[in-house]
Amino acid sequence: MEKKCGDRQHIREHLANERTFLAWIRTGVAILTFGFVIEKFSIYLRYLNADNVPSLPINSINSSYFGLVFVLVAAMVVILATVRFKQNQRQIDQGTYKASITIDIIVAVLIILVSFLMAFFWLKF
Repeated sequence: MEKKCGDRQHIREHLANERTFLAWIRTGVAILTFGFVIEKFSIYLRYLNADNVPSLPINSINSSYFGLVFVLVAAMVVILATVRFKQNQRQIDQGTYKASITIDIIVAVLIILVSFLMAFFWLKF
């Protein structure tokens, strides 16, 4: 059962899909920004190491890796959001929309894993 493009409900469904997509993109940008902040912190730590500051509690190389991990998670969030957006768009057009939380769970697991990794890192130092 294909919906007409001019149908108000059809338009609302597409606009809601776009809003959801943009919310996921904002989430990806926030994670990316956090990754850049962590990387900049790494550069600051390397600067302090150059001045031979004794007993630095955090290794700047590990900080760089964490920044990179956050950037990669952000990229995954944007990729998964795009896949979900296109899938929902196709289902809305075909009138066969079925809610799925698979991508939500994948993103949540990614963020939880990175959070545990960071917690372990902070407890270690």
